[in-house]
Amino acid sequence: MIPTMPEDEAAPPRIRPKYIGLAAVAIVVGGIIAAWLAGQGIIPINPGLILGTSILLATLIVCCSSSLMITSFASKMPEYGEMEIRYREAMGFYEDGEWDKALPIFIELAGPRLDHKRAVFYAAKCFEAKDDWNNTKKYARAYLELKPKDKEAWELLSSAHKRLFEYEEAEEAQERAESL
Repeated sequence: MIPTMPEDEAAPPRIRPKYIGLAAVAIVVGGIIAAWLAGQGIIPINPGLILGTSILLATLIVCCSSSLMITSFASKMPEYGEMEIRYREAMGFYEDGEWDKALPIFIELAGPRLDHKRAVFYAAKCFEAKDDWNNTKKYARAYLELKPKDKEAWELLSSAHKRLFEYEEAEEAQERAESL
């Protein structure tokens, strides 16, 4: 029996580091402009105070966001370690030809978004060994989205298409494999 994965849970919104950097630069540039205006007497505030405050604010934003990102990455380290242990276990089953034991682990590791490259590839190989050509095709395609220049995966996809009597798609996949 193949386990099913729950639908992708809603992830909290994230601000990309590039946007945080752009915001910090905008704050510093805005502070420089405001300090220049204050130095010209247009704004009745001490220019050094404006410049110092803008640099402090930009530094605070960058430091806080960096701390949050490092904490986020560090919190996932045990999860990655456990995933690697499970992957090795599944590979042991795979190498012994125990597809029924390896497949559920590979599917679990692949996740709902099918974004664990190695697990997705070996799940496709397990489905191939079990003559489940629809799932072989599904997982081979998912793998090729992650790694489009893998000749073996294109050949696997071609083979799945042939078994499903989809000869035109099989020929396209085979041509793609031969071009690599």
